[in-house]
Amino acid sequence: MPRNYVNQCKIDQDFGWLNDQATNTECYADYASRASLEDVARAAKIALTPGYRLVKVEDDADHFSIILLCDTTKDIAYFVKCHIWEDVVLNGKPLTQVLVWRTSDVQHYAVTTGFTESVFRNYLLERYSIIASDSCQTREGRDFWVRQLGLAIAYGEYVYRYDLISGQLQGITDHAVIRNNACDMWGNDIKYENILAIISKESLT
Repeated sequence: MPRNYVNQCKIDQDFGWLNDQATNTECYADYASRASLEDVARAAKIALTPGYRLVKVEDDADHFSIILLCDTTKDIAYFVKCHIWEDVVLNGKPLTQVLVWRTSDVQHYAVTTGFTESVFRNYLLERYSIIASDSCQTREGRDFWVRQLGLAIAYGEYVYRYDLISGQLQGITDHAVIRNNACDMWGNDIKYENILAIISKESLT
């Protein structure tokens, strides 16, 4: 799992527009006014309390976003931007979450707890079958992926370490080697930007 995301300035730049209340509210207004929003709460098996909407926004042919809008507070409580890309080794179109954000505002806590995992497993993995990690991750993001890889193994799905440069696809069946990084999945060196974790519903080898 890719290179550790340790540059706080870069983190602030990528997530700042969501963390700032003014720009968050502006973006809420933009998304909420769109006519082409697809409600995906039922598909993600998430029962939302009144005032919330989980919607999918098609950004372009290769990107879409899943957004939790709160119509009561007029802000965004959860946001994930996804990239669908083609890969000849994986023989398919894996999906990567390129930006994942959840509000730290406690008024949304009851709704957003466990939300990221529900969207990941119930919606993204079910519909796209292959999910790849992104090239840089925060510590929280890495911990999330470690848990998801463990769940995938427990549920009989397929987990791989994928080297984009060599094309080597290494199957992993023991969660322990992921937890202690014995599989050399992540680190601080720039080379880890080319090492991806893969979860697939079907065997890729």
